[in-house]
Amino acid sequence: MKKHLTLIGFMTALCISVVGCSEQNIPQEGVKYTVVKTPTPDAASVVEVFSLGCGHCRNMEKMLPDIQKLAGVNIEQVHVTFNQGAQVAAYMYYTAFIQTDGKPSPELKEDLFRFIQEDSTALSEDERQTALNAIFDKYKLQSPFQLSESQREEVYQHLTQANQLEANAGITSVPTFLVKGKYLVQNSEHESLEDLANTIRYLSEKQ
Repeated sequence: MKKHLTLIGFMTALCISVVGCSEQNIPQEGVKYTVVKTPTPDAASVVEVFSLGCGHCRNMEKMLPDIQKLAGVNIEQVHVTFNQGAQVAAYMYYTAFIQTDGKPSPELKEDLFRFIQEDSTALSEDERQTALNAIFDKYKLQSPFQLSESQREEVYQHLTQANQLEANAGITSVPTFLVKGKYLVQNSEHESLEDLANTIRYLSEKQ
């Protein structure tokens, strides 16, 4: 009888321990993520909101494959439009976006990151146009200066959608992740890439 009670006590303690560990692994609302006031129902399941003019976004770009693998999700990207500089960069990004089925290559994005953050600052307006044309020509794409009227309209539609998502989620800094159009991940509250991926995975599975 005593042995039986000891076994029950051990199993109870084990269950409590397992539950405790499980709860510790659950990202806490208000810490690891927040719920936005105005959801964007038609947003992709997981979105990285970024800017080609952002140095941290450029670093995050290299980590996205690992985050996707760890979280078991596909991450789409939305470019911010919250100031004039971001709008210009967004126009470049969506020019590439509409010509690559929404999947500009990592190499093209790195060239655009470099152009905006490094190369363009010392160039004249004519030199910037020539350099940007060369980048897009390298990937056999039309540059922002070469788009047809219908392509420009398509770019503006993406800019409008990005602006709406950004406004709905109250995004004021990047990079950040929006999950299911309503959960905003707090990147700074995560201690590692694995920790960040765990929150993204949890939110993508959250009912």
